[in-house]
Amino acid sequence: MVQDTPSCQAYAPEIGNAFGYQPSLAAGIVFLVLFFLSACTHLFQAIRYKKWWQGLFVVGAGAECLGWIARTAAWKCAYSTDLFTMQIALLIFAPAWTMAGIYIILFRMIPILGRHSSPFPPKTCLSICLGVDFISLVLQATGGGMAGQSFSKNIDTRPGTYTMVGGILFQLASTVTYSILMSIVFARGFQGIKNSKPLRLLSGAMVLAVMCMIARGVYRSIELLQGWDGYLNNHEVYVIALDAALMVIAVVALNICNPGRLLEQEKSRLAMTASKDIVSDEELKIADGSEMV
Repeated sequence: MVQDTPSCQAYAPEIGNAFGYQPSLAAGIVFLVLFFLSACTHLFQAIRYKKWWQGLFVVGAGAECLGWIARTAAWKCAYSTDLFTMQIALLIFAPAWTMAGIYIILFRMIPILGRHSSPFPPKTCLSICLGVDFISLVLQATGGGMAGQSFSKNIDTRPGTYTMVGGILFQLASTVTYSILMSIVFARGFQGIKNSKPLRLLSGAMVLAVMCMIARGVYRSIELLQGWDGYLNNHEVYVIALDAALMVIAVVALNICNPGRLLEQEKSRLAMTASKDIVSDEELKIADGSEMV
């Protein structure tokens, strides 16, 4: 039994553990470093462009980093239920923070594209999206804690597992709904996006990140529905390819196409264009007056 085995005993395949395998040290170090660098970059960008809401990306990437610290430590202590609980709870709910930041990007873009681009009032939509994200966050974190305690006490893990699944499915449904809304906004504001390089880059990064989030949500839902003894949970390659790699793509895409920088560039471009239009109108009036004289 897992609880009868010392946490840091040398791993032996014949002795079962909560992971179902010995976590990879190499994968742990690689993703720990990648998420740490992304979190630091998001922090710098949030301070540089004075966008408090970009702190959500810092928390999201930071939580991913902490989750991979736990998995890296589990290479040495593969029988630690505490490390298992820490990594599952953090990696399950970390994307909710990144998704919350992506919600805000869209509703910062709507005023730039024009009110006509959104079928609903932006503030109402944002409030609903963030509320749903918060509920899914609580469900996932609570479920992860319950499942971890169940493992350590060797009792039924289903209540905690189903709570996590409910949170992930709830978030997945809200992400899919958001992606539909995002598509509508992009379609209605297509001309504005087409004529703006900053908005084209930002829109591409958002689409890529949301696609990664949806794929990751589908994987995690199936994994947890299979149970802790399921095929997906007992093969690390899937958590690496369908969770870690997808989340790295999402957070790094938002580092490269930083929303704070790109939104400011677009606002500056629009302000400069408006200024030129005003000057042109004044010159036209002067020209018309001179002709009359």
